[in-house]
Amino acid sequence: MDTIDSYVERHRLRDVLSEELIGALRLVSREPGELIVRAGDPADWLYFFVEGRIKAYSTLENGQSVLAAFYKPFDVIGEAELFSSGSYSLNVEALTRSVCLRAPAKAVAAAAEQNTRLLVYLCGRLGAKLTERMLAESINLRYPVETRLASYLLAAMDDDGRLAGTATLGELADFLGASYRQLSRAALSLRAAGILDPRRGELRVLSRKKLEPLARDLYAAPSG
Repeated sequence: MDTIDSYVERHRLRDVLSEELIGALRLVSREPGELIVRAGDPADWLYFFVEGRIKAYSTLENGQSVLAAFYKPFDVIGEAELFSSGSYSLNVEALTRSVCLRAPAKAVAAAAEQNTRLLVYLCGRLGAKLTERMLAESINLRYPVETRLASYLLAAMDDDGRLAGTATLGELADFLGASYRQLSRAALSLRAAGILDPRRGELRVLSRKKLEPLARDLYAAPSG
């Protein structure tokens, strides 16, 4: 893990943040499976995501989870709540060891009133996030289950083909808006094609080359 200054320089945060806000930044590290923010918690912090891989999802009243997007550095967490809500609307979970720089949300909101570059940047991220959410919803409604599964695998797999985070078909069915039976059939199809490990209960990608044409990179949110 690098220092705050090295992350600030790498991601050019001085282009949008004042020296006062940079001085207020604090490092936050999360291990795989740990939450960076929890839906419903007070939105007291704005996070600059600088290292790792994360996913954002919502949890419905019936306990099911719905995937919003995957993210890679650099990105912002909490900008949607900065001006419109007192609590976080999504769960944001680390898929790999992930690092953020966080700043007090009230201080950022106050600074944005005077800092045009910061305000424009945050508005730009809000627009991008809205597009990403609309894309995720359209994927769950219109794309075949096999395509959704392949897309999730491509976005969530590590270098060894194993899933970071959620790894059971039951949990994945919730994320992808499919039934367990539908997802089981899709997994069997990918196993028969030599894409997934054929062992029962194993969700490991054996061939990224075969997976990519099916996946189309649908769930991978743009970085930056």
